[in-house]
Amino acid sequence: MNRETYQKMTQPFRDNPKLAKSIHILNKLLTGLVFASYPVLLLYLLWNRSNALYMSIVVPLDGFLIVSAFRYLFNRRRPYERFDLAPVIPKDTKGKSFPSRHVFSAAVIAGTFLVQSEPVLVLWGMILMVAALLLGVIRVLSGVHYISDVVAALVCAGIGWVSYGIWL
Repeated sequence: MNRETYQKMTQPFRDNPKLAKSIHILNKLLTGLVFASYPVLLLYLLWNRSNALYMSIVVPLDGFLIVSAFRYLFNRRRPYERFDLAPVIPKDTKGKSFPSRHVFSAAVIAGTFLVQSEPVLVLWGMILMVAALLLGVIRVLSGVHYISDVVAALVCAGIGWVSYGIWL
């Protein structure tokens, strides 16, 4: 991505404060939905004495720690830093762009629901995966991540759950 592409992609949100506020609110709502769902799932699994509880904690936690460590070591600059343009959503973090931890966390939590045996939990996992994908789009359109940051986050979440399947 170059400066012109970044500016062209984010300009409609810069030109329209209501649109910028809407994308900011949607980012917050989707993030809140995903992250509020996770402890509810863990409590449900605990209440039902599910064997899935352990892996439902370990896979997201291990993945989060690995992604966080990689981000710290790789320390890729964010689009708004590289192109010296303000992001559409409030953000002042320096570096640590690759991969997107928001998208990784949302996708791995969605995956945690998807691997459960109860159909209602799988359905909720599908809804959360759509939310994770929407978060990815928002993070790119708002200028806080590159497309590659979001794709890498989704791949990392997928690897986490593929490795879970291998453990079974």
